[in-house]
Amino acid sequence: MTSLNLVDHPELITERAGNGWTILRLNRPKSLHALDESLSRAIFEVLIQLAVDDETQAIWFDSSTQKSFCAGGDVRQLRQMSLDGNPAGADMFFKEEYAADLMLHQFSKPIVVWGEGYVMGGGMGLLMSAPFRLVTPNSKLAMPEINIGLFPDVGGSRFLAERGLVGLFLGLTGAMLDAGDAHALNWATHISHLSKEDVLAKLIQLDWSVQESATGHYHLVADALANIHRPVIGEALSHSLDQILQVCRGVNFLEDYQAITVLSELSSNHWLKQAADNLKNGSPSTAALTWLLWQWASRVDRPWPQVFNLERQLAEWKIRHPDFNEGVRARLVDKDNAPVWQVQHVESLAQALGAMPEADDESWREVLKQFGVV
Repeated sequence: MTSLNLVDHPELITERAGNGWTILRLNRPKSLHALDESLSRAIFEVLIQLAVDDETQAIWFDSSTQKSFCAGGDVRQLRQMSLDGNPAGADMFFKEEYAADLMLHQFSKPIVVWGEGYVMGGGMGLLMSAPFRLVTPNSKLAMPEINIGLFPDVGGSRFLAERGLVGLFLGLTGAMLDAGDAHALNWATHISHLSKEDVLAKLIQLDWSVQESATGHYHLVADALANIHRPVIGEALSHSLDQILQVCRGVNFLEDYQAITVLSELSSNHWLKQAADNLKNGSPSTAALTWLLWQWASRVDRPWPQVFNLERQLAEWKIRHPDFNEGVRARLVDKDNAPVWQVQHVESLAQALGAMPEADDESWREVLKQFGVV
């Protein structure tokens, strides 16, 4: 393999793998490859260059360790910016992160993401932005923002809504999925029991000349990955779907919230009980915002630029909400897992929010009006 110096960033490795394949590799192992502003910007800038690079026919995107592809955004750094009186710095992080995600969505060449290990939050944003999303038997996927007082962003507004009531449940609870469940939900397109080196070696053998158009290249990659895919049965969703649909109906926030949280005491299903505990102990403002965003994105097929524009504005609001600083403190800084949320007892949707999540999207304002937030 040949190193590329497209962007001078020590935490993003770029290499030529041969036969038109270019590798992007996250390299922040101590933070499980969490994204910060500079890394997100580097991803965006590299993609800009690779989009017009004649030697690049397709991209392989992974990390330098097996433990995690990307465990999310560097929320500890974002919290510190807020405490230091620099929320504008945190705003810039979201702007750069969403720009990278949108570029991945709109990229004209095949992108294969190797989602091994933990794929959470911002890592899910990268994964779900790619057309080919590989996981392995040790992959663990989640949108766990309920635990830290943020909200399922990085396109989660749309990709959770696209998965119906199960998506709403996963957004509200931050429940973790294994490879089988991720594939069943189409969070993953393929499951591989081979190592990434073996999979990449097979992809490098593709004969691009067989299908010279961009669409043809996608078909070539899809066919190769279909031969690699080995399905496994998920351990959680298949045993929990009926109960999920009973407790999460997407009609009334308070009814959904109460029905899910009561599973913490009543369910004998360990996965459901953990999911319910997450919501019960999580940020009420995050739960309310997640529920409203699911309503917004479920109504029509929202274009990705609109999704990221709304999420950016709501992220600017949410990191200034006291639940964000407190959630990150309790979960990742002091690690006492005893957050003191702004709202302690959820009595209504508007009360759970604790403040007004304004944005300039008229369709978002209509949702707020419909559910009595304004």
